[in-house]
Amino acid sequence: MIISDFTQCEIDWLLKKCNFTELEKELFLKRAKGDTLDMISADLNISRDWAGKLSQKVNRKIIKSL
Repeated sequence: MIISDFTQCEIDWLLKKCNFTELEKELFLKRAKGDTLDMISADLNISRDWAGKLSQKVNRKIIKSL
C-alpha cells in the first residue's frame, strides 16, 4: 500500500477512522508526505525495524477501516 498516493480527503478520513496511536499517526503522516522508513526512523528516533513493524500495524488498521 502506498500511503503517499492517498488524497488529502482520504488521509483525513483515515485519521478519524483508524484509531492510530500518536506514534502510528506520526508515521502515517510522514508516509503520506512520501518519507521513507529510513527517514522516519531517524526523525522519530526509533529503529528501522520498529518503523517497519509500525508501518505494518498502520496498514492493517487502514485495511480494517475500509
